Amino acid sequence: MGNPLLRKASVSTALCLFLSGCGGGSGGSAGTITTAAVSFLAETIAGGNFSANALTAFRVESFAAFEDAARDLRESDKYKRQEIRWRERGGASSPSYESYSLASARVEYAHAIGLTGAGQIISIVDDGFLTSHESYANRIAGGNAGGAASHGTSVASVAAGNSDYMIGVAPGATIQPGLFDNARSRAAATDLARVSGAVVQNNSWGFPDFKANATDFQRLFVQGDNSIYLTALQNYTQNGVVVFAAENTRGNTVAGLMEALPAFVPELEAGWLAVINGVPRFDNDRILSAQRRSAPCLEAARWCIAADGTWMAATSASDSSYDMRVGTSFAAPMVSGAIALLAEAFPGLTPHDLRARLIATADNGFEGFTASGTLEVVPGSGFFHDYSTEWGHGFLDVRAALLPIGTPVAVLADGTTQSAGQPLIVGGGATGDAVARSLAATPVLVTDVLGGDFTMPGAALSATAAPPPISERLWSSMFGAAPRSGLLQAYGGADMTLRQGGLELALLSPDTGGAAGGTDPAMAAFIGQNMQAAGGEVFVGLNLTRDDGTILPGIGGTASTLAALELAYRRDVGRDGFFEVGGTFGMSPADRGPALTDRSAVQFNAFKVEAGQNSVLRQGDRISLGLSLPVAVTSGGAEIALPVSRSDGRVEHRSVGIDYAPQDREINLSLTYDTPVGRNAAIFVGAIHAANHGNISGQRDTAALLGFRMAF
Repeated sequence: MGNPLLRKASVSTALCLFLSGCGGGSGGSAGTITTAAVSFLAETIAGGNFSANALTAFRVESFAAFEDAARDLRESDKYKRQEIRWRERGGASSPSYESYSLASARVEYAHAIGLTGAGQIISIVDDGFLTSHESYANRIAGGNAGGAASHGTSVASVAAGNSDYMIGVAPGATIQPGLFDNARSRAAATDLARVSGAVVQNNSWGFPDFKANATDFQRLFVQGDNSIYLTALQNYTQNGVVVFAAENTRGNTVAGLMEALPAFVPELEAGWLAVINGVPRFDNDRILSAQRRSAPCLEAARWCIAADGTWMAATSASDSSYDMRVGTSFAAPMVSGAIALLAEAFPGLTPHDLRARLIATADNGFEGFTASGTLEVVPGSGFFHDYSTEWGHGFLDVRAALLPIGTPVAVLADGTTQSAGQPLIVGGGATGDAVARSLAATPVLVTDVLGGDFTMPGAALSATAAPPPISERLWSSMFGAAPRSGLLQAYGGADMTLRQGGLELALLSPDTGGAAGGTDPAMAAFIGQNMQAAGGEVFVGLNLTRDDGTILPGIGGTASTLAALELAYRRDVGRDGFFEVGGTFGMSPADRGPALTDRSAVQFNAFKVEAGQNSVLRQGDRISLGLSLPVAVTSGGAEIALPVSRSDGRVEHRSVGIDYAPQDREINLSLTYDTPVGRNAAIFVGAIHAANHGNISGQRDTAALLGFRMAF
């Protein structure tokens, strides 16, 4: 019989003629893991299957599904009003600019997914308002509008306007007017904003004679009559956000007092934003460069952002009049409107949280931005954002503020968190994409680092181990030393095989990490006996395996125990023909695992039929045709409690059943020819085709191999 200890003691060369991947040997299991979220998110996005707030585009780098809608908005007449080429006063020699305020702030993406700021109140403190103007006439909530004035009317239309002529940032928000003409009216407007629950208060005005220094602070708020106004601001900013326009003088070296007020009253900072004006050059991905058109942020840099304050806005000349406006006065209401949009999108966040999102996502990657400091946007969040004394945190980016910030996590029923960047459950080869399909219909609640809640397909918490290329099976066939065990073949073969008489032993040693990325490597032992019976050879074998996620789903790196019975029957047909049929029948006992509330017993099987003829073209050659169904689960599954919603600040969970049985199992068709070309050498030709490769519906793989084998 020779040496009964058979290892891979052959030298070979092989030419890959046509295949999806060229196997480098018969050992090893799939090492590549592909997240199921990729395919399911692609389907979700392509089909527009988004939840009510349209934010199920989890971990999408852009609003790809809404690009067409966003483009249509950018090209619509109401948007095009804000695409303006203009010059500063001074004639043809003055600098020229190209502005598109809505598009540079990516507001169209919010509108494309249906956000309007509906249900939100924007308090606007200004010089007066034409309350009958068509752009917002039916959305006034009390307050003191004063007399009709163009400045306040224009500011209101930028923040929340909507007419046949133009659209503002939050066209569904309600406007609450107030006046800045004296300390008492300012305080009254601010107190009303607090009482009515206004999410933001816009202030496109300031005190030009008061700068950001201690002397002017004392003059205005201690020695003057504005103490009541300061108290109102302190009370309102405990929950709401105050937005102040910076001064328009580009050469300023000291900030105005109001935009920099938190420098003197630190408790205001969490509810304060300053806004400067700049004209950016941009593409669909980012701001490329910018020209500043106002004072820099200076002392207000830590809470300052920029926007393009160039608008065709409403005026008080008539109910349908509009005119061009430029300045920080019209950049500030863009930020105020953006907060209203975010408030609609994230109903569970506070106004302070929304302010933090705008700061965290401001675009500061453009040419000319030089950081002078960094801010932990929310203390304890671990999320930092650079700012500069010129540009603050950068340009307003509504689109980015609507997407997850950092890596979101799912809070599981036991209180542990699962990073959405890593799969919770890795499907094994015997389950294919069954786990992902079972979870696909369940929306899972995930929360980003700044508290934003998003809904993602449950399939995104799973991954599927990529099946090894079908060419590896041809490679194994060429050597002909693979164990009879269908279970071990699922791992790519055994590390060591022993054959003596009719006895066969095979071992898979625990020398590598698991296929699911866990800490428990696969380990298997197989014993089988071949015997003469029923006019042929009958083979019976037993497997005991610790699975690493190659066959059954891997959860938290914990291995599963598998037991399987191997049966085969081989019989010679005619003079030189043969026929063989075999099967694997196994199970894994019920248990519980990390994140699982229950797991039932799992049953699986595999089948193989092969027929062939020896000495077809020459003595000693062999041709065979095979049909096989690799290991697949036939019944069994698990239950897992997944977060699905938030109520009163608490995450609610739902028990979801996971069926481990794949929808369609893999079927392999193979044709091989082997012929000796010398005493210890042979030529091997083979082809194989797999339908539903990896037990994944519709996935195919085909390979062909021409090889030369020499034993020594």
